[in-house]
Amino acid sequence: MRKVLLIFIDGFGLGENNGKINPLVRFNPSIFQWLIGSPLSVAATPAFNSKACLVATDAKLGIAGLPQSATGQTAIFTGVNASAVMGRHIQGFPGPSLAKIIAEHGVLSKLRNNGFRVTSANAYTPRYMELVKARKRRHSVTTLTILGAGLKLRSVPELEAGQALNQDITNEMLPIVDVNDIPVISPALAGRRLANLAKDHNFTMFEYFQTDRCGHKMDWDKAEIITAVLAEFLTAVYETSENELLVVVTSDHGNFEDLSVKTHTYNPVPTIIWGPECRSVAANIKDLTDISSAITRYLEG
Repeated sequence: MRKVLLIFIDGFGLGENNGKINPLVRFNPSIFQWLIGSPLSVAATPAFNSKACLVATDAKLGIAGLPQSATGQTAIFTGVNASAVMGRHIQGFPGPSLAKIIAEHGVLSKLRNNGFRVTSANAYTPRYMELVKARKRRHSVTTLTILGAGLKLRSVPELEAGQALNQDITNEMLPIVDVNDIPVISPALAGRRLANLAKDHNFTMFEYFQTDRCGHKMDWDKAEIITAVLAEFLTAVYETSENELLVVVTSDHGNFEDLSVKTHTYNPVPTIIWGPECRSVAANIKDLTDISSAITRYLEG
């Protein structure tokens, strides 16, 4: 059974090989140095070796203006150039038009309808559910993709059982949203849990968005922590995947890679792939719309 794990890291671009503005160069997370032999920057692309593949992936999609989350994520999770359909990049959360695209073309729904076992590893807290019910919060693209496939959102019981991950990886932020009985875990344990969950499904997705928040705040102290967390987390995923999983790490737009500005960037994003047939999968990815189709083709064999 072929298996794919998609790790979506929000606002995670390929910037300059310049530690003065790029925390991925200044702090040089060990996992990227080990996988590609250099800091993660646009200068490192493309990279194809025995450990992994790295390709620069266009997030602009032929539309003027800074790439944004709603349209970029829709492109990743549907294969549709949502920016072109809408005539502009749309930030934040999807409105009715993007929601319709997600409902019709969401990758989880397509794969599930074709008999594949699919899931999302993200846990949603009771407060999140309450805010949505009260219409004080809107679903993101990823959440609409999950719900559109008829899947139940994982929550606190799955977190307690080690069958879900909080969006911050380590559970440190859970008390902020009134979840106080879940222990903090190491990024390595979170990575092992994610990889093991993915081994039970044909397709698993996980979203991490602290990178985008940090980029907007231009917070170097937080950036150092994030790079360390991601290094430990992704290393554990790599070691636990044991060549059973095709792992795809990608993003919707740049931000974190340039802390000299608080906006998104025009930079391409990295698509990092390891596992079976990573070269052939990576070779088919040029922009965000290629990701879901590349994953689908791999799963269909």
